[in-house]
Amino acid sequence: MARGGINKALVHAARDALLARGLHPSIDLVRVELGNTGSKSTIQRYLKELNGSHAANQETPPSVSDELLTLVSSLAERLTQQAQDAVAEEREYLDRQQVSYTQERVQLRERLEQALSTITRLTGELEQQRQCERQLREQLQDGEGERQQLRQLVTGQQQLLEERANRLQSLEDKHQHAREGLEHYRQEQLAQRRQELRRHDEQTNQLRQELRSLQNVQLAKQEELVTVYREHERLLNEHRAQQEQLRQQAKTVRDSQHTNDTLNEQLRQTLTDQAVLRERVKPYLLQHRENRRQLREQTRQIETLRTLLSQLAPPA
Repeated sequence: MARGGINKALVHAARDALLARGLHPSIDLVRVELGNTGSKSTIQRYLKELNGSHAANQETPPSVSDELLTLVSSLAERLTQQAQDAVAEEREYLDRQQVSYTQERVQLRERLEQALSTITRLTGELEQQRQCERQLREQLQDGEGERQQLRQLVTGQQQLLEERANRLQSLEDKHQHAREGLEHYRQEQLAQRRQELRRHDEQTNQLRQELRSLQNVQLAKQEELVTVYREHERLLNEHRAQQEQLRQQAKTVRDSQHTNDTLNEQLRQTLTDQAVLRERVKPYLLQHRENRRQLREQTRQIETLRTLLSQLAPPA
């Protein structure tokens, strides 16, 4: 705790106390008596003045009023210094508390702003994922329509193949009937039979070529249908992956909201603690005011004592 400077009255009181105990008032002993305060040069100067004054007034001992005045002055100086030190300590403690509260409030505000920024960013990402999901659903619907069209096309091709197969079967039946008829008219219709056989072979080859072409078309359509199925499966897998990602992002948003609620609760708790601390500080402020009032009262009493002492002191 810091101490105020010394004066001649304090040095005088310390010197008289040492003399009353039968000790020589040296500079070091006077400084110890004063509580290890004051410079040695100042103490030496005051002792020199006191010794000179003592030598001049050696035959006339100090009066009781002088000693009482010196003691009261010393007590007043010490009381004033102690009160000022107590007030300084209280003020320093309050300043440190205020700085700590301000730093905590700034940190909580920064954390809250970061949480709000994270929530805004995640909300934007969630909206983008929803738009992507809508686009995938539209693509899936388009693919489903194309698949239905391909199914209808394959069904039409299968019907056409069945018609061609029926025609081929009919031609083969005709061929068989022609053979049976030719057995009866072999000799007479040999030339006609050969001509009909050539036409039949040509038609048969043509039909077989058409059948192969239709089969090739059917295979191509089947491969295209398989490709469409694979694309459909891929879109379904991507859709499931997007759904899982949306669930993860929704969970992240919920976690961020929970974190935001926790930070808000911490902020409210901090504000409550700050209010409680303000209530705790109020007694110290009241005590500080009471100390100042007591200090003023003590000062007034000291002034009264000094007035009385000045009235009691004998005239010079």
